[in-house]
Amino acid sequence: MDQKALIEIETEGATETVIIDGKEYALTDFDSFSVVDQHKIQSLGKRVLEILDEDELSESGAEELSQVVDDLFERTAGNIPPDVKAKLRPGARQRITSAYFLAFSGAQGAEPSEATPSEDGSATQSPASKDFTAEKPTTG
Repeated sequence: MDQKALIEIETEGATETVIIDGKEYALTDFDSFSVVDQHKIQSLGKRVLEILDEDELSESGAEELSQVVDDLFERTAGNIPPDVKAKLRPGARQRITSAYFLAFSGAQGAEPSEATPSEDGSATQSPASKDFTAEKPTTG
């Protein structure tokens, strides 16, 4: 009888990367974080989604969003040198953290995140989301 593996784990070569100004940088591997740090990163990622889901963003909400994105970015930025980090605008930091959160939430066997990064770095609802509403194409 063939048994299907419960989980498959790669211990090498699974590091996610980003390319900034033509140079590739490795992000911190999610599995290298302690369980407590993993929980903190997931909580911060969820908080970003909660803030982005608000209809209107207050000044305090905008400030919190900026702080949470910066915290997530610093935790996950891996080997991106400080001078390169300093050149990144807030939208680029948001896109990197959104992509990181999506990559590792899926890698952990969880349901895909309800948010996907858009070109401007904001989150959009994915078709897997319970809140997803897509306009049906109209025919002329």
